[in-house]
Amino acid sequence: MFLDRLMNQTNAPLLERVLDFTSKRARLLATDIANVDTPDYKQQDLSTEKFEQMLSRRVEERDSSPPGSVGFDDIDQEISHPSGLLNHDGNNRSMEHLMSDEAKNAILHNLIVELLRQQFQQLQSALKEKVS
Repeated sequence: MFLDRLMNQTNAPLLERVLDFTSKRARLLATDIANVDTPDYKQQDLSTEKFEQMLSRRVEERDSSPPGSVGFDDIDQEISHPSGLLNHDGNNRSMEHLMSDEAKNAILHNLIVELLRQQFQQLQSALKEKVS
């Protein structure tokens, strides 16, 4: 109970949600890249804008609520099918955009992993009663 409340007061649950989002998005982008030459395949993606809006609303809700009462576990993303110009084979993908999105997603994923690592390292130091 104590550790749950301690963890919910930090940004770890928020960072875990973002990590989950970037993992799911990486899988979708990889599928889109693998199917770049598949006729009539429609691109799938997760909306970063909608996800960011949901997270910011939840952070505002958490900040105005008692500690540990608001979590991030129920935030989920819906797969969307972005529209765009259709190619001659019925596809709506651009390899350049897919690779750019993949690179941005990977950078965000790596940043979140590093932030989580630092946060857990700080908690570990606090539990060991060491000052860094």
